[in-house]
Amino acid sequence: MLALPMTLAAFAAATLLLWGSLWGSFLNVVVYRLPAGLSVVRPRSRCPQCLVPIAGWHNIPVLSWILLRGACASCRAPISPRYPAVEATAAVLSLAVGAPWLPSILGAEPVPWQPVVAMCGEQAFVFTWLAIALIDADRFEVFDALSLPLPLAGLVLAAAVGDVRGVPWQLAGIGALAGGAGFALISWGYGRLTGREGLGLGDAYILAGIGALLGVAALPAVILAAALQGLLFAAATVAVRRRATVLAERGLQSARHLALPFGPFLVIAAV
Repeated sequence: MLALPMTLAAFAAATLLLWGSLWGSFLNVVVYRLPAGLSVVRPRSRCPQCLVPIAGWHNIPVLSWILLRGACASCRAPISPRYPAVEATAAVLSLAVGAPWLPSILGAEPVPWQPVVAMCGEQAFVFTWLAIALIDADRFEVFDALSLPLPLAGLVLAAAVGDVRGVPWQLAGIGALAGGAGFALISWGYGRLTGREGLGLGDAYILAGIGALLGVAALPAVILAAALQGLLFAAATVAVRRRATVLAERGLQSARHLALPFGPFLVIAAV
């Protein structure tokens, strides 16, 4: 792998961070509007309190929130720190996904299209996963509009640039089938055994997309990591609630009966 000059590497890293933060700003819109059935394109972003449209210079990812001290420029209503947190997370993910591809992209003349497509495709997956995880955490719901296209997108990406990514379309196809069908079967079995739904089919769509992007070999590690995260989070949540006497009030006696969205844990494990 070619080493890039320091100046070029720094500029490329800054570009990836900026690129990701812009997408993070858009993801904030998607996460808020999509569940409400609103257009993610129109109207312009506005303060939810005073409804004044947000000026462009007040909508710079992360920086505007800091300069405005976390408040609306018009009415000074507080703006949740979640917005810059999502933008910063998307920026870091953009850099983490894009950095390994930079030597292949910038170290060749002319710039090869395969690494560019591979990098952009992987970033698109990660940004979509982030939106899915945020909505699932908020509403315990995986939106089909975001999750269903991912398996097909993974297959298309594998067919186009599978050689440079190391995931040919055959492994991507098997991964999509194994992830989706396998998780759907587990969900069905869980429902039959317990008489209640504990694993949604939306999670199966997420796992099918993960299998299509990363290949079938990555699925066991992703599922195991997601399950461990979920168990640890559930145990910590139950411990905190017990200490605060909330469990007794709500009748939640163990982590077995604590509802948790599984999508965010799948996304974290895949990333």
